Amino acid sequence: MPSEGRPLAIDTAHIATPADVPPAALISMAHRRDTHLARALGRRQDLGSTTPADSLAALALGVAITQKVLQEQRLLVQAAVEQGCSWEEIASALDAPATTVRDAFTSPADKQAR
Repeated sequence: MPSEGRPLAIDTAHIATPADVPPAALISMAHRRDTHLARALGRRQDLGSTTPADSLAALALGVAITQKVLQEQRLLVQAAVEQGCSWEEIASALDAPATTVRDAFTSPADKQAR
Protein backbone atom coordinates (compact mmCIF):
# COMPACT_ATOMS: atom_id res chain seq x y z
CA MET A 1 0.00 0.00 0.00
CA PRO A 2 1.86 3.05 -1.15
CA SER A 3 1.93 5.67 1.55
CA GLU A 4 0.88 9.23 0.99
CA GLY A 5 3.79 11.49 0.14
CA ARG A 6 7.12 9.76 0.54
CA PRO A 7 6.99 5.96 0.09
CA LEU A 8 7.76 3.74 3.05
CA ALA A 9 10.64 1.27 2.91
CA ILE A 10 8.17 -1.63 2.56
CA ASP A 11 6.73 0.03 -0.57
CA THR A 12 10.04 0.06 -2.45
CA ALA A 13 12.10 -2.81 -0.99
CA HIS A 14 13.27 -5.66 -3.22
CA ILE A 15 12.10 -8.69 -1.25
CA ALA A 16 13.36 -12.20 -1.92
CA THR A 17 13.99 -13.46 1.63
CA PRO A 18 12.44 -12.67 5.04
CA ALA A 19 15.61 -10.74 5.92
CA ASP A 20 14.84 -8.34 3.04
CA VAL A 21 11.58 -7.20 4.65
CA PRO A 22 12.09 -3.81 6.29
CA PRO A 23 10.38 -3.01 9.60
CA ALA A 24 6.75 -2.20 8.85
CA ALA A 25 3.23 -2.47 10.22
CA LEU A 26 1.61 -5.84 9.70
CA ILE A 27 -1.06 -4.31 7.48
CA SER A 28 1.59 -2.85 5.16
CA MET A 29 3.39 -6.18 4.99
CA ALA A 30 0.12 -8.01 4.32
CA HIS A 31 -0.89 -5.60 1.58
CA ARG A 32 2.47 -6.00 -0.17
CA ARG A 33 2.17 -9.80 0.15
CA ASP A 34 -1.35 -9.74 -1.29
CA THR A 35 -0.13 -7.74 -4.28
CA HIS A 36 2.69 -10.20 -5.01
CA LEU A 37 0.36 -13.16 -4.43
CA ALA A 38 -2.23 -11.79 -6.86
CA ARG A 39 0.43 -11.19 -9.50
CA ALA A 40 2.14 -14.55 -8.92
CA LEU A 41 -1.14 -16.42 -9.37
CA GLY A 42 -2.24 -14.32 -12.32
CA ARG A 43 -5.31 -13.01 -10.50
CA ARG A 44 -4.73 -9.32 -11.20
CA GLN A 45 -3.36 -8.33 -14.58
CA ASP A 46 -3.85 -4.67 -13.68
CA LEU A 47 -0.95 -5.02 -11.20
CA GLY A 48 1.53 -5.77 -13.98
CA SER A 49 2.90 -8.94 -15.43
CA THR A 50 3.91 -11.90 -13.29
CA THR A 51 7.57 -12.50 -12.57
CA PRO A 52 9.31 -15.23 -10.56
CA ALA A 53 10.16 -12.51 -8.03
CA ASP A 54 6.47 -12.24 -7.11
CA SER A 55 6.31 -15.81 -5.80
CA LEU A 56 9.51 -15.37 -3.80
CA ALA A 57 8.38 -12.03 -2.36
CA ALA A 58 4.98 -13.43 -1.35
CA LEU A 59 6.65 -16.40 0.36
CA ALA A 60 9.24 -14.22 2.15
CA LEU A 61 6.60 -11.75 3.29
CA GLY A 62 4.47 -14.61 4.64
CA VAL A 63 7.38 -15.82 6.75
CA ALA A 64 8.17 -12.28 7.97
CA ILE A 65 4.52 -11.73 8.92
CA THR A 66 4.43 -15.03 10.83
CA GLN A 67 7.63 -14.15 12.70
CA LYS A 68 6.27 -10.74 13.67
CA VAL A 69 2.97 -12.19 14.86
CA LEU A 70 4.78 -14.78 17.00
CA GLN A 71 7.01 -12.09 18.55
CA GLU A 72 3.96 -9.99 19.36
CA GLN A 73 2.10 -13.04 20.67
CA ARG A 74 4.76 -13.59 23.33
CA LEU A 75 4.45 -9.94 24.44
CA LEU A 76 0.65 -10.16 24.49
CA VAL A 77 0.66 -13.34 26.57
CA GLN A 78 3.01 -11.66 29.05
CA ALA A 79 0.73 -8.61 29.19
CA ALA A 80 -2.35 -10.80 29.70
CA VAL A 81 -0.66 -12.63 32.60
CA GLU A 82 0.42 -9.32 34.17
CA GLN A 83 -3.14 -8.01 33.79
CA GLY A 84 -4.51 -10.99 35.71
CA CYS A 85 -5.83 -13.21 32.93
CA SER A 86 -5.89 -16.92 33.74
CA TRP A 87 -3.99 -19.46 31.69
CA GLU A 88 -7.36 -20.92 30.71
CA GLU A 89 -8.46 -17.54 29.29
CA ILE A 90 -5.18 -17.08 27.45
CA ALA A 91 -5.32 -20.65 26.12
CA SER A 92 -8.87 -20.06 24.91
CA ALA A 93 -7.74 -16.94 23.03
CA LEU A 94 -4.94 -19.00 21.45
CA ASP A 95 -7.23 -21.99 20.78
CA ALA A 96 -4.87 -24.36 22.60
CA PRO A 97 -4.85 -26.43 25.81
CA ALA A 98 -4.02 -24.39 28.94
CA THR A 99 -1.18 -26.69 30.01
CA THR A 100 0.45 -26.42 26.58
CA VAL A 101 0.16 -22.62 26.58
CA ARG A 102 1.41 -22.26 30.16
CA ASP A 103 4.40 -24.52 29.45
CA ALA A 104 5.23 -22.67 26.21
CA PHE A 105 5.09 -19.20 27.74
CA THR A 106 6.43 -19.81 31.26
CA SER A 107 10.12 -19.26 31.96
CA PRO A 108 12.20 -22.09 33.45
CA ALA A 109 12.49 -20.15 36.73
CA ASP A 110 8.71 -19.79 36.94
CA LYS A 111 8.29 -23.51 36.22
CA GLN A 112 10.57 -24.38 39.17
CA ALA A 113 8.60 -22.08 41.47
CA ARG A 114 5.37 -24.01 40.72
